[in-house]
Amino acid sequence: MVTILIVILLVLALGGGFWRRAQKHQEVLREARQAAKKLTAQQQEATRQAVQEYQQKSHQETEQYRMTISQELDDDQRDNQRKGAWIEQRMKLLEQKRNALANRANLLSQKRHELQDRKNTVKETLKQADQLIAERWQTLQNVADLPEAQARDAVLQATKEDAEQSQEEFVNNAATELESSKEREAEDLIALAMEHSNVVSVQYENHRGLVADNQEYLGKIIGNSGQNVRAIEALTGVDVIIDDQTKEVIINGYDPVRRATAMEVIKSIKGEKRVLPDTIERLVNQANRTIDERIRHYGENAVRELKLKHVAPDLIKIIGRMHYRTSYGQNILEHSIETAKLAGIFATELGENAALARRAGLLHDIGKSIDRDIEATHVELGVELTTKFRENPVVINTIASHHGDVESKYVIADLVEAADAISGARQGARSESAADYLQRIKSLEGIANDQPEVQESYAIQAGRELRVIVLPKETNDRSIKNVATHVKDRIEDEVTYPGQVKVTVVRKLEIVEYAEKKQA
Repeated sequence: MVTILIVILLVLALGGGFWRRAQKHQEVLREARQAAKKLTAQQQEATRQAVQEYQQKSHQETEQYRMTISQELDDDQRDNQRKGAWIEQRMKLLEQKRNALANRANLLSQKRHELQDRKNTVKETLKQADQLIAERWQTLQNVADLPEAQARDAVLQATKEDAEQSQEEFVNNAATELESSKEREAEDLIALAMEHSNVVSVQYENHRGLVADNQEYLGKIIGNSGQNVRAIEALTGVDVIIDDQTKEVIINGYDPVRRATAMEVIKSIKGEKRVLPDTIERLVNQANRTIDERIRHYGENAVRELKLKHVAPDLIKIIGRMHYRTSYGQNILEHSIETAKLAGIFATELGENAALARRAGLLHDIGKSIDRDIEATHVELGVELTTKFRENPVVINTIASHHGDVESKYVIADLVEAADAISGARQGARSESAADYLQRIKSLEGIANDQPEVQESYAIQAGRELRVIVLPKETNDRSIKNVATHVKDRIEDEVTYPGQVKVTVVRKLEIVEYAEKKQA
């Protein structure tokens, strides 16, 4: 009985244990299902947010890409419009050139016909001369009882007199026609050349000074007790003046290339963290290489722009140095390029070698590249340089004669001299300092006042006209012309000026008398 009871109790205990285990498994399974459902909901929410963010990002990227494409299309459209305008402008220019060529062809054809007519006229004249000689010969033989030799001499003498008279009439007519048309044709040629030449008006870099942005930059330039400034001066050969109040740095030096080197060094200092004399030496070496590259670049661009060939590399560097040289504020390299273009157009119109004219125009002031280093005129230095590089004798003579030092031997030399004068006298091409301007005004008025007949004189229009007032009782209408000529000659010999100076002499005589009523 006890055994049965124990067995029953064991069975109940086992059943209770299995039931409790089943309940616990059910609870764990329920919790697992809840956790799985919660995790699934979280995952779905995260997936939904990720999808939403991706959609927003895709929309933004699509919108940005659409705006970029739209901007590119607008840029392409504007670029196409600019290109279209440029093409239309070039077409108009080509049409103008075509019309000019057609007009020139018609002019040449007309001149050819005129030449043919003149040839026919000469032939007819010769025919008439032969007929006249025969008639006179026959007349002399029939009428005069002269020996044959004497009759021949008489006929030849009469024919010679007629020929000389005809020749004199032809020469006078040709001279009159040339005198009446040469000024007009010269003006047309100069206008055509100026129209087809590209006049450069740019602001060139300043090599004489700058203003520091802040005190730190100024301190780097000065250095400890001024050691950096002294290093710059010693290595570049210039004087550096610093104004602490205005933070202005001024570079003084006679050599423009050295000034440019010093300016490059001072600009490079701004990017350095710590500046010592060793740093200055490194920056100077770097600036020298930079300036050399720029000089070669300027020379190569000039040669390439003018389409010149077989120019020595060393001569190209000397050409590039002209970029750092000015005359009355006009950049010498740009002036030389402009002169070369004008001379080339002149040569083309007159049937000369245009390439040689451009070469001579570019090199006519080459001596100014080195005239700061050697005591000689830029004409002498230019002749020496071009002779050294075995340039064409036309180029050498052009350099030697473009200021009238020697006589020009070639037409191209005269063309370059004219182009040089046009480029220098062009309005806005040159300027001068206030001191030079005042000195020139003073010189002009002093030359006029030196004449005993002059009462007073005034330089007007920035020194381009000199108004001279003479004493009326000591001069007459004929003598004032001599006064004007004498003043003009002295100005040409003693004063340096751009363009031309107009001399106007004024003589005014006033005689005033008063009539008074006579008393009875």
